[in-house]
Amino acid sequence: MKTFLQFIFIFFLCIILQNVFAKTWVDSMETYAMEKYMPASKFQWKWQKAALLNTLVKEYDKASGEKKQAYFDFIKKAMDKTYARANGKTPNAVASGLGMAFLVRITHDKKYSDACDKIFSDYLKIKRTGEGGVSHLRKNVELWDDTVFMIGEFLIEMYKATGDEKYLDELAKQISIHRNKLQDKEWGLWVHGWDSDNKTHCAFCGQKNWPDKITRRSSEIWGRGNGWIVVTLSDALENIPKSNSHWNEFAGYLKEMLARLPELQNKENGHWYQLPVRNNDPQNFIESSCTAMFAYGEMKALKLNLVSGTSYKQSIQMAYNGLRAASIQPLSNGFLTTKNVCKGTCIGDKNYYLKRKVCKGKAFGIGMFIAFGREYERNK
Repeated sequence: MKTFLQFIFIFFLCIILQNVFAKTWVDSMETYAMEKYMPASKFQWKWQKAALLNTLVKEYDKASGEKKQAYFDFIKKAMDKTYARANGKTPNAVASGLGMAFLVRITHDKKYSDACDKIFSDYLKIKRTGEGGVSHLRKNVELWDDTVFMIGEFLIEMYKATGDEKYLDELAKQISIHRNKLQDKEWGLWVHGWDSDNKTHCAFCGQKNWPDKITRRSSEIWGRGNGWIVVTLSDALENIPKSNSHWNEFAGYLKEMLARLPELQNKENGHWYQLPVRNNDPQNFIESSCTAMFAYGEMKALKLNLVSGTSYKQSIQMAYNGLRAASIQPLSNGFLTTKNVCKGTCIGDKNYYLKRKVCKGKAFGIGMFIAFGREYERNK
């Protein structure tokens, strides 16, 4: 009898210990995000929140059982709460629409289809350049690299929900136009913005007179801005068939953006920088959200056989270890959040970017830490 009781005790102890040690830093951060930082009841129709919502949609697709249901319940509650505010009047507003498109895909409920139709209708009315590039701002026509993610994840999710290739065609059009205006040929990465008229510029957080007088481009390659593009291209390639006419196009864009990333990474702490190509500038600083984004893209590209070699595998490993060691902030109750995240950023010169404040716990940082961390754990 005593032996039997000892066996039972050890059995349950093993189960408890297994659950404890199975919980990773990603689990702790996700629990914090969903329960404390951004519970569904407090979701707001803002791009920052949409970046975290996007990660939860991805996790739903790869989860099962109770966890899958928990993701669904969260997304539905967040969308129902903000249903009346759903719109696509700016790229940043379009971003949250990916949650509505997800619900169309899963529930086929006309309520969410109607919301998506409104968002897309609003989107089509946004000001555009002569070539058709959608403006990041309402009043002045400017192309920003941020736009690719803000509209792109919605368009990808709408394609998944409906099978209608018009959404992929629109995504391909926008990426091509933005790339033509913003790509730096030497690095394969993009500068932050292009101005169509050289009039006034975003005064909320940006710097006046940032465009070059001849090219009308901004001068700097910003880390997170390029991260948005890398993530969007990676997600597009994972969700559309290789037979689709846009697959090779997107694959080429992603490969050129990843080509020189390993050499720009800090080999000691695994991070990329606020201004990635200025990695030797003493005023530059490591930036964790772009680090998670770049490593996420490298993982997807390896999985899709778009890149190969030990340099990318080592780069991913360094990023994961570096984020865990230097950019995770412990909180009470076992929760974790992010640090070394540049706050929301508009466009300016070198000094503008290097003087931006660094924060902890931003939704876009948390979202990308979870997305990269989960992908790493699934593929290690």
